[in-house]
Amino acid sequence: MPAKKKVTKDMVLSAALELLREGGIGAVNVKALAQRLNCSTQPIYLSFPGMDELRSELTKEAVGFFIQKLQSRGTSPADLFGMSYICFAMEEKELFRYLFMRSNALSEIKEALAPMMEHSISELMAQYRISHEKADYLHDQLWMHTHGIASMIATDFCAWDTGKISQMLKDSRACFTREFEV
Repeated sequence: MPAKKKVTKDMVLSAALELLREGGIGAVNVKALAQRLNCSTQPIYLSFPGMDELRSELTKEAVGFFIQKLQSRGTSPADLFGMSYICFAMEEKELFRYLFMRSNALSEIKEALAPMMEHSISELMAQYRISHEKADYLHDQLWMHTHGIASMIATDFCAWDTGKISQMLKDSRACFTREFEV
């Protein structure tokens, strides 16, 4: 009977997510993972043949964490353009940067976010009685504005309080939706 694996793939992914949250993607390497797991590098290579495979799985894990965090706030699963998104950037700066501020990040996570985005678009269609095309465009405008604020927060570019941010989101939404108001 072969020896039981003491360090599992899930343990490696969990440790990688912790390192990512603490120090960004640069902190995620085999040596740091081995140290975090208190093991040699062998169990890590048994779970993942290379860093590309690990990063691919880590990205999925990070998106799942992001979605869970938004849902734990009791917000709509579609809240990519609200305070929950910005609060995530405040609380999880490194993870936010990894998910939303690196080259080609959206192409990697778009499939995982697609249900949230489509739900949001459907809500906008119902609320403003607009077509899918218009709601998709409105969603992008609202998310773009929110993402700008969140990026400024995640990079410590500014230190606005939540009251000011909330008012800015309210004002921008009013501007973007003015043409749809009855």
